[in-house]
Amino acid sequence: MMDLALKGDEIAFKEKAPGSKVTVLNIFLTLSLAASLSLPDAYTISGAMFAIIGLFYLLKRLLEQNSVLEPYFAGKLCFFFMAFAFICTSVQLWHHAPVSHYEMYIPFWWAPLTVLAIADGKIDRRFIWLGCFLGAVLACFLAFYQSIYLGVKRPYGFIGSPVTFGNNALLLGSIALAGRYDPPFNWPKPVWHALAYLGFLFGVTASLITQSKGGWLLIPVVAIWAIVEDFRCASRRGKLSISIFAFAIICALPFLPLNTAVSRISSATIGTVTWFQTGKFMEGSAAPRLELWNFGLTVWPEKPWLGHGRDGIVQLMHEKIAEKELNPRIERLTALHNEPLQLLVEQGVVGLFSWILMFVVSAFVFARAYSRHDRVQKILGQAGLVTVSASFIFGLTDMNLMLNANRQIFAFLVMTIATLIVADRKTVG
Repeated sequence: MMDLALKGDEIAFKEKAPGSKVTVLNIFLTLSLAASLSLPDAYTISGAMFAIIGLFYLLKRLLEQNSVLEPYFAGKLCFFFMAFAFICTSVQLWHHAPVSHYEMYIPFWWAPLTVLAIADGKIDRRFIWLGCFLGAVLACFLAFYQSIYLGVKRPYGFIGSPVTFGNNALLLGSIALAGRYDPPFNWPKPVWHALAYLGFLFGVTASLITQSKGGWLLIPVVAIWAIVEDFRCASRRGKLSISIFAFAIICALPFLPLNTAVSRISSATIGTVTWFQTGKFMEGSAAPRLELWNFGLTVWPEKPWLGHGRDGIVQLMHEKIAEKELNPRIERLTALHNEPLQLLVEQGVVGLFSWILMFVVSAFVFARAYSRHDRVQKILGQAGLVTVSASFIFGLTDMNLMLNANRQIFAFLVMTIATLIVADRKTVG
C-alpha cells in the first residue's frame, strides 16, 4: 500500500515532494510524449533525439574517464533489450531477411543511450506524467476531429493505423493515472489526482472512438487497480468521495461512444463462435485472426527452433490458400496478429524465448519497485507494470513491437522508468 497519509479530503504524501525541475530536457520530454500521437513521426524523432543526447553523455563520460556502466544502467535491464535485438537479428540473418526486417530492433539496440540520456540529463519523473496526460488529451481531441469533422470511420491520428493510435492513447492515459500521487510543479494534490483520472478517461475515449477493441482489456485492469488502491488508502470521507466518483463514471457511460464498442464486441463474439462451429467468416476481425492463429500453430512444428522467417510465413500462407486449406480472405495479411505466436513461427523457440525474457525481467524490475514501501518506487513501479502489461495485452491481437510507434514508445518508457527507479534507489540509499 502506498506510503500516503490523508489530511481531510486532501491526499498528501507523508514527505513533501520537491517542485519539478524545469530544464530544457524535461520540457523536451514532456513535449515528446504529448506530441507522440498528434504529430507525424514524433515518436521516432524523439526516440532518435534521446539516443543522440545519450551518445553525447557517453562521450562526455569517456572524456572525463568516468564509468560508462555506473551508476545508472537501469538495473542492467537494457542488456536484456539488447539481447532480444541480438538474438532476433541473428535469426533474421539466418533466414536472409531483407534489410527492412531489421528496423524494428533499432530502439532496443540504442537502449543504453536512452539510459544515459535519462540518467545524466537528470530527468524529473513528473514530466512523464504531465507529458502522458497531455498526449492522451491531444489524442482524444484529434480522434474527435477526424471522426466528426473529417468523417473518418476509425480515426488514426498521424500513425496510419486506428489500432496503434487507439492503443497508445490508452497507454498514455494509463501512465498519467499511475502518476496521480506525484503532481508536477507542486500543483495541489487533489487537482492533479483528478486530472490524472481525467487523462485516463481521455485515453479510454480515444481508444473507444478508434474501435481498437484488442486493447480494451487494459481498461478494467488499470481502472480497478487504481480505484481499489485509492480506496484502500483513503479515509472514511475519502472512500465516500471515491464511491461518488465511481458512481459518476457509471452514470457517464451512456455519454461515451459505447454503441460502436458494444457492436464491435458483439460482432467479434458472433464471428468467433461461427468460426469454431463452421470455419466460416461472419466478420472481418476475430475470424481472420483465429484462422491465422490456427495456421501458425499448424506450421510451427515443421521448424520449431529457428522458425520459418517472416517471408516464409507469407509463402506458406499463400500455398495453403492455393490448396484451399485456408480462407482466401486472409491473403492480404502478412503477419499472424499475435506477437508471441508470430515470434514462435517466424523465429522459433529461440526468438520467442528472448521476447519472454525481456518481458519477464522488465516486469520483475517494476514489480520489485512497486513492492517497496518508498512512495516514489511504488509510483514508478506501477507506471512500469502498466507499460509492460499494456504491451503484452496489445500484442495478443496485433503485431505490437513490429509497428514503429509501439516499439518506440514501449522501449523509451521502459528504459526511462527503469532508469529513474535505479537513480531514486541510489539516491535514497
